[in-house]
Amino acid sequence: MNTELKLTKDEAEKKHRVGLNKLLRIRLANSVFAGVLTVTGLSSRYFFPEQVQFSELILAIGALSVALPVFYEGAKGLFSRQPKFMTEQLVSLAILASMLQGDFITAAIIPIIMVAGHLLEEKGIIGVGEAIAAMKKLHNTKARLVDDGREIFVEAEDLKVGDLIACYPGETIAADGTVTDGETFVNQAPITGESVPVDVYGGVNVFAGTINISGKIFIKVTKLPSDTVFSKIAALLEEAENSKAPIIKVIEQYLDLYFPFVIMIAAITLFMSGDVERAVAVMVISCPCALVLASPTAMIAALVRASKYGIMIKNTAFLEVLSDVDTVIFDKTGTVTLGCLEVEKVEPENGVEEEKLAEIAGICACGSIHPVSAAIVSYLHEKKIKLQVSKYQKEYHGQGVEAFSESSKSYLGKLSWIRDKIGVDAETTLGETDKITSWVSDGRRILGRILFSDRPRPEMKETIFKIKEKGVNEIILLTGDKKEIADIVGEFLNVDKTVAECLPQDKLNFVNSKKLEGRKVMFVGDGINDALALKAGDVGVAVARGGSDIAVQNSDITLNSENLESIVKMFELSEITKTIITQNIFIGAGFSFILMALASMGIVSPVMGAVAHNLGPVFVVLNSARLLKMK
Repeated sequence: MNTELKLTKDEAEKKHRVGLNKLLRIRLANSVFAGVLTVTGLSSRYFFPEQVQFSELILAIGALSVALPVFYEGAKGLFSRQPKFMTEQLVSLAILASMLQGDFITAAIIPIIMVAGHLLEEKGIIGVGEAIAAMKKLHNTKARLVDDGREIFVEAEDLKVGDLIACYPGETIAADGTVTDGETFVNQAPITGESVPVDVYGGVNVFAGTINISGKIFIKVTKLPSDTVFSKIAALLEEAENSKAPIIKVIEQYLDLYFPFVIMIAAITLFMSGDVERAVAVMVISCPCALVLASPTAMIAALVRASKYGIMIKNTAFLEVLSDVDTVIFDKTGTVTLGCLEVEKVEPENGVEEEKLAEIAGICACGSIHPVSAAIVSYLHEKKIKLQVSKYQKEYHGQGVEAFSESSKSYLGKLSWIRDKIGVDAETTLGETDKITSWVSDGRRILGRILFSDRPRPEMKETIFKIKEKGVNEIILLTGDKKEIADIVGEFLNVDKTVAECLPQDKLNFVNSKKLEGRKVMFVGDGINDALALKAGDVGVAVARGGSDIAVQNSDITLNSENLESIVKMFELSEITKTIITQNIFIGAGFSFILMALASMGIVSPVMGAVAHNLGPVFVVLNSARLLKMK
């Protein structure tokens, strides 16, 4: 029964997303149709001036085709106090005023631009549904249930607490539980974001949605599918989306009282002068083209400019709020770091050459799938050191690798394990370190050690410095990694605070706590485990290159470039865009109010007003176009 209800809900969500996509296609097609008719009408007016009525008819049909949906939404606003209908009502007024003066070109262009704005906003709504659906797909739909020694495939959602399941290398773990038998390494990055695979054996807890790397394990289910950490991420993601407050655009603050204000001015003009022509002139001049275009034209220009920087902005509202951000929170692994282990340093014992130490380590690493081994092999290739292959090799889970031939043995792994293997209390002159470390032995003595790190991106230190210059007064690093590793990266990057060993819920709670302090928070991440925080932040920024699709789909802004200096460009673009919008509003509105005053006094006729009021939109468009030239 639960399965049927779940399928019904999923089908309903899918149907809703399909409906939104269909509506977007219809609106886009309608705008294209109106644009074609407008161009056709203008061409007819130019090439066949004697056919004026035919040209005007084509222009009128084009304007009406794209205006009718706006009229419908504006009419709905008469029965609702929701602010979202205000724009439709004002645009309806602009269209009607344009039509009264026979300006069908303006009457068509205004709603086409507004439709472009709606496309951006509603595309973000669809993206949320698709992201949640994609997250659900990451969870196993099947599990290997162990029943009387036999392994039976069942639906993961049908598992019960106490069931025993098997998981093979390369498979995704189907449920939260405790390992009862077997040992392996598990990639927990989808949950914790930690870059280093976790050593898993009997008694260790594992999470649904994480990936088994190297060995078969048996797991006793400890949580129902609906209570797993992975399921809670999906549920909290929906909750975060629903609780996210809408951003009130600057332009809506100015337009809120515009409609009744214009009607009042026209009525007073008619009452005081008794001249209908003056009242009509006020209505024609009051067509809020400049006000309506003030934000969309600047935003469209900003989106084009942002795309040149490799920045994809899903909702233009976030361009505005970026200028108010005072706290930036970075995920560590894969965001400020490269997301993979690298050899940081080769430290030989006295009398041992670095190249010899690396060669012995390579003999053990060749053929192993552990990330440490992969880093060593990559290092040997980079240094052009010959990679030797051993005849026999054995990997000891959680300890190290032994490579041997008929005459020699080599070891790579933990110091205590190597000492046990070579049978002596092998001495080392090397001190303690917080780094990820593997020791190397030739079977007779300790040759030295190799240090590893997840290296910060080369541009990050300078990027963080420039972000602080933009007025951000707190930069924080969150990570699922251990405190020792996190602190080293945080100190190197000069961030204000580092928080380690964070689960997705911890990141979400931390972002919300900052917002409760009155902070404007931007979160930057790249993994599934960052999805909740990306949604909770005032602005969520996902690093797309090498990042998770879930993170990208749940972000407000996506960086397609691996170079995070583009974050600085985001702040610059936001600041300039907000300034231009403010200029557009004040100059465009001021020009309209002056013309309205002149019209009410009879100085400007409807015909003169029809010509003059077009100067406002021209200024707005040219002013917004400055964004396209931004370097």
